[in-house]
Amino acid sequence: MNEFHLDKRLVAGLLALWLAALACNIIPTTRVNELRTETQAVTLDSATSASVRIEMAAGELSVQGGASNLMDATFRYNVDKWKPKVDYRENGSEGELTVSQSGEQLAVGELTNEWDIQLNNDIPLDLTIRAGAGSSDLNLTTLNLNQLDVETGAGVTNVDLSGAWQHDFNVSIEGGVGELTVRLPSEMGVRVNMDTALVSVTTNGLDKDSNGYVNQAYGSAANTLTLNLQAGVGSVRLVVP
Repeated sequence: MNEFHLDKRLVAGLLALWLAALACNIIPTTRVNELRTETQAVTLDSATSASVRIEMAAGELSVQGGASNLMDATFRYNVDKWKPKVDYRENGSEGELTVSQSGEQLAVGELTNEWDIQLNNDIPLDLTIRAGAGSSDLNLTTLNLNQLDVETGAGVTNVDLSGAWQHDFNVSIEGGVGELTVRLPSEMGVRVNMDTALVSVTTNGLDKDSNGYVNQAYGSAANTLTLNLQAGVGSVRLVVP
């Protein structure tokens, strides 16, 4: 287990500045509205692979497999300007899906902004996730991922990559302020390249190697997952079952 201590005073200072800006109306706000629940499904036409981009400014995001379509999603929100926008088109054999949050203003009151997104397990995916403030639970173990790019802001993020992909797999994760937990596979090789600043790093099932970490299967397994990890302020936990 490897640990580096985090200066918690810096985290508290950053949050205090944000709250002060909100209190002084430096950050524009809007009122909450009636709670809305919407479901959306995106079906495949002739595409045999897809590029999926998910952009959520603030809220609770859940992404997992199990969709019968390319995407099956449920959205719950009580700020009208946060209504999600779903855009899908096909370019030859590749589908291009974007799910984004409209409205840049913060809101005051009891806020609800929850996205529950299921993606298809079978179609090869290039997946990009941009999540701002809030919590993200990304259980991606059953997806057929070719590439993954995750960027988070402030909050708690859990990324489960403990599946066994039958090909080399590149992952990029960039964390902001908060807690990040990444579960990694044990059957395929894993290499983690680290670029961290004021971050507490804890590892389980990984060995230190130059500027990063490797699992026991690295160098002997047929396929390798390479994780390029950047983190600013907070804590990072890397776990291999």
